[in-house]
Amino acid sequence: MTFPWSRGDGKVLPLIAGMVAVGIAVDLTVVNLNGSHLPLSAAVVRLVLLAGVFALCDGAVIHIELGRNAHSVSLGEVALTLGLFFLSPMELPLVRVLAGAAVLLVVRRQRPLKVAFNLAVWVLDVALATATFQALHGGLNAGGARLVIPALAACLVAAAVDSAAVNAAISLTSGELQAAAAIRLVLTCLAGGLVSAMIGLLLVPALGRSLWLAPAIVVGVGTVLLGFHRHGALRQQHHTMMELYEFTDAIAATPYRRFEVGPVLDRVTQLLRSERSALWLPNGADDWQETRWTAGGEHTTHTVPDGEVPEVIRRALNGGEPIVVRSPEKVGGSKGVLGYYGARDVVLAPVHSRQGTPGVLLALDRLGEVATFTAADRRLLQTVATHVGTALANSRLMRKLDYDSNHDTLTGLANRAYFQRRVTDALESERPVAVLLMDLDRFKEVNDTLGHHHGDLLLQQIAGRLRDEVRATDLLARLGGDEFAVLTESASEADAVAAAERLRHALLAPVRIEGVDMEVTSSVGVVLMGSDSFHEPTSQLGAVVALQRADVAMYRAKQDGSGIQVYQEDLADHSPRRLALAGNLRSAVDLGQLSLRYQPQARLTDGVIVGVEALTRWDHPVYGEVPPDEFIGTAEQTGQIRELTRFVIDEALRQCAEWNANGHQLRMSVNLSVRNLLEPDLVDYLQDRLAAYQVPSWLLTLELTESHVMADSSRTPQLLADLALLGTRLSVDDFGTGYSSLAYLRRLPLRELKIDKTFVRDIASNSNDAAIVEAIIQLAHALRIEVVAEGIEDPAAERLLRNLGCDLMQGYHLAQPMRAEQLTGWLADHDTGQRRPVLRALPTPRVESFSAVETS
Repeated sequence: MTFPWSRGDGKVLPLIAGMVAVGIAVDLTVVNLNGSHLPLSAAVVRLVLLAGVFALCDGAVIHIELGRNAHSVSLGEVALTLGLFFLSPMELPLVRVLAGAAVLLVVRRQRPLKVAFNLAVWVLDVALATATFQALHGGLNAGGARLVIPALAACLVAAAVDSAAVNAAISLTSGELQAAAAIRLVLTCLAGGLVSAMIGLLLVPALGRSLWLAPAIVVGVGTVLLGFHRHGALRQQHHTMMELYEFTDAIAATPYRRFEVGPVLDRVTQLLRSERSALWLPNGADDWQETRWTAGGEHTTHTVPDGEVPEVIRRALNGGEPIVVRSPEKVGGSKGVLGYYGARDVVLAPVHSRQGTPGVLLALDRLGEVATFTAADRRLLQTVATHVGTALANSRLMRKLDYDSNHDTLTGLANRAYFQRRVTDALESERPVAVLLMDLDRFKEVNDTLGHHHGDLLLQQIAGRLRDEVRATDLLARLGGDEFAVLTESASEADAVAAAERLRHALLAPVRIEGVDMEVTSSVGVVLMGSDSFHEPTSQLGAVVALQRADVAMYRAKQDGSGIQVYQEDLADHSPRRLALAGNLRSAVDLGQLSLRYQPQARLTDGVIVGVEALTRWDHPVYGEVPPDEFIGTAEQTGQIRELTRFVIDEALRQCAEWNANGHQLRMSVNLSVRNLLEPDLVDYLQDRLAAYQVPSWLLTLELTESHVMADSSRTPQLLADLALLGTRLSVDDFGTGYSSLAYLRRLPLRELKIDKTFVRDIASNSNDAAIVEAIIQLAHALRIEVVAEGIEDPAAERLLRNLGCDLMQGYHLAQPMRAEQLTGWLADHDTGQRRPVLRALPTPRVESFSAVETS
């Protein structure tokens, strides 16, 4: 029995000295009690034979690793039993120590202090075993009882001494001793000693009868030891596989957004039985990030310049294969890594993933009875590194997805959704804050004259200037187009106006875009919250209302040329177009001013048209064609969204029935507002309209934006479950722009997910967008959800999306929105093959009973 330690070596020196002293004292006491043994013909042959048996037994061991403490159990009691009968009390300890020392130094290559500890244990256990054997008058010719009982007792004493010494060493070096582990070790040693003693007793009569039986005895003992060793190896392999399974299961169960390197490195030290571990990740072209972890739970992360990185780390990364470095070996820069860490040995494995995240994982200073890291350790670390690489890549991708969903892709500023959430938080906290809404003057002229490329470059430069003017506590956002907004803590109107003036002043200097100087002016609307600016309580103000009021103030500033305007209550009447639209919307349906356009959706695999999306247009007698973005919000604010949505549903289902009757079996997608979800009779109305037009429910797709799905997490799941039971298909529109939780979405009966066009627009030229879209497709397919990419405008995007496994496409590359009669003709000209496929209703998704749903 041996014990390996890594810390507190000096604390076991008194224990070693004590065991040696007691062992020698006991030996001297019993040296004159010369027990009988079979006199062999040559003393040298006897000594060499028994030394060989001791060496054979010590060389074949089972390694038992309890926690971070490793122990080695051998069949040394087999040789001890033979020695008790065939060696004198003076010869036995000498043979035991010499044979054991040879094995420890040559075979196991242990450190000198560990060799001293193990030899001291053997000195003591042999002395006490000999004393026990002599005290019980054991001997070869003493009769059956004295042949068996003294030998068994002596071996049990030796096993007890071994386990006690190891437990003492554990207690001294670690400062603690777990009772359960200590008892388990004692029982293991006693059981092993008893079995070994019985094997030895079977060999004693044979060896005592004839020396010629020695070869057969050696072969028999060797066979038993080989099986003993094989059993131990299989047991350890099973234990490692279980730990590896727990490691991979723990990584899989960890949300990617909360993935941390420290706990992973802690698991690596346990799996590889090492004192330390480290992870190297390139931080760019000039430096690396290194995270170290020690077995004691201490970890540090720091940046290392590229020139100071040990060369073997680069070799492991570039070579793609794990490397074991042992002191004093010098393999291509290995001396550097051992010196860098002050380590005895190290195993390195490259960290790669499908996304190509590079890195190197290290385990340093092997614990246990194994002299150094082995080929099995290399394979194990490579397996671990593969899982770590995948987890790292997924974590980075999810953080990138989170970032992109909250930021504008052109400028890197916060987007509208994130800005509105922060405004809502400010309203709930009732802190005195201000919202500043800036609109660039005559920006449309830049796009029309110089093109969108110059317009985008202008917006990027303006975003940089505005970023330099806001405080660290302020939030700067691009809401879309040429609109920027700032959320700033402001205790007074004067502070808010001063902030607005700084923003406008930042744009005074001309902006140079590819050799062209541009003069940029702006108008800023200011709205104060958490102050006395409004008569109604601040808690009643929503983020949308706050932005609308800032928009009204900005519009007044643009009208009168003042540049800055603070919102006042009497400004609410100064939006003629908005007021006109709100007043005319109620009669627009009756006057036939509202109409629908239909944009086709096609399968990416074969181009077959499978459905259309119904889009609303308002042909206003004064303002011409009004886009839905302008009047949908008004309809929601004025409560007219119910009538508007029901007009769209009724007209869309009527048209769907007409196409169906003419052989065009197309799915019809209709958008729902968040306010529609509050209507108690929504399900009944849909059921009535579907029956009236005899349209199968599975042909109707109801689209809700990501933010609408998350708007009322207490009611939304049950409503969506009712709609799914009706047979309609449910779709999440503009996915990726909100802040939905996948854990929440997977509990909803969704059948379709539409990737927002901001991710699709530049997918062919932007690898980040492509990676995000690929991740969305994989996640959706894992949840058995169909994926639609909207906003496809070129063949390159179509080809890439097809290769990524996207299901459906929609966008101007396929067709622009058309009136019903135009689409009918387009379908006839597009491809007559589109009539051949017959869409089949998929099984209604299983609907869970929804109560509280976690959305974080």
